[in-house]
Amino acid sequence: MKLYSSSRKLTLLSSIQRKGFSLIELMVAMAMGLVLLAGLFYIYINASNSSRSQGALALMQTNARYAFEFMGVDIRMAGFTGSQDLTNVVGIPNPATLKGLFDLANPLVGYSDTNPPNVCATVNTIACYLANTDSLTVVRVDTANKYALSNYNTTGLSFTLTAWPTSDAPQAGEVFVAADYTHAAVFQVGTVDSAAKTVSYGSGGSPGNTSTNLGGTTGFHGGINALALYRLSGISYYIGRNPVGEPALYRDKLENDGTTLSSSAQRTTNKGEELVQGVEDMQIAYGVDTSADVTTRSPLPGDGSVDGYWTANEVNSNAMGMSSSICTTSGAYWKCVLSVRITLTLVSGQNEKVGTTGDKLLRKTFVNTIAIRNRLL
Repeated sequence: MKLYSSSRKLTLLSSIQRKGFSLIELMVAMAMGLVLLAGLFYIYINASNSSRSQGALALMQTNARYAFEFMGVDIRMAGFTGSQDLTNVVGIPNPATLKGLFDLANPLVGYSDTNPPNVCATVNTIACYLANTDSLTVVRVDTANKYALSNYNTTGLSFTLTAWPTSDAPQAGEVFVAADYTHAAVFQVGTVDSAAKTVSYGSGGSPGNTSTNLGGTTGFHGGINALALYRLSGISYYIGRNPVGEPALYRDKLENDGTTLSSSAQRTTNKGEELVQGVEDMQIAYGVDTSADVTTRSPLPGDGSVDGYWTANEVNSNAMGMSSSICTTSGAYWKCVLSVRITLTLVSGQNEKVGTTGDKLLRKTFVNTIAIRNRLL
């Protein structure tokens, strides 16, 4: 009986000892679990980084598209007046660096690795020019601000609007263009009278007008029904730094008192206008027509086709040689520019460090070519 009992006890003990995991099995299971968790964590980190990278790239693409669209509207319409013959009676502004924003005779001018004359030149400071980036100035009439006329009084030196606008009404000091289909005149508004619906150009404003002759009594040939007033749009695009120190696309433009957003008189309270954040560099090439004049294109220069893309410095020096008789002097070289090719380099924000080198910021370059419509006829 004792032997039987002892044997049964041993059998029960052996059965109990075989239950559960051994230490080795537990360690193997834990190791496999850690490997699995590490894999899942790796997948999560990669997916998160990919999502952030795609988000940053999508934002840069959107910003680039917006920048090109914004600049494209002005560049395509550069020099547009609605007519051919042009008279400019606006005096030289103070400071004279603003003159380029009034000059419809030279409506597109570029600058290589420097700022437009009207833009703050303190390099790399807030809202001022960012070193080694290109810039350009575009002048045109603003077709969104067109005012029909009921009378043109050459004796009283005034225009009478058919109706006084409830918004964006003309203001004293603004620069306007009076145009029909044969003639255009650039002038600065002296005074306005909303009750009489008149806009005068005889006196007032700064710098004011050098003459009251807007082309003579025969200047406008289309009659009063064809004559209208347009607000002049003078804009410079450049790269600056915003208040948080990040690069951005800026614009400087004419204000309603004849100054600009970044002119010396306003710089203490107003800056150039930030358009697109994250634009780190802008390089611009200009499509130039170097061919001889074609009679059927008169008074436009060349044959209407782009023969090469030049930098602004090359245009200013006529580096490749222009054959057009219209583009024979340094002040007229820009008349042979038919298109503008803009290269923008955008960078992700400081809080989106998803790159793999250097400062860990993601960078992307975008290129767009914009034709100047009124020069491709």
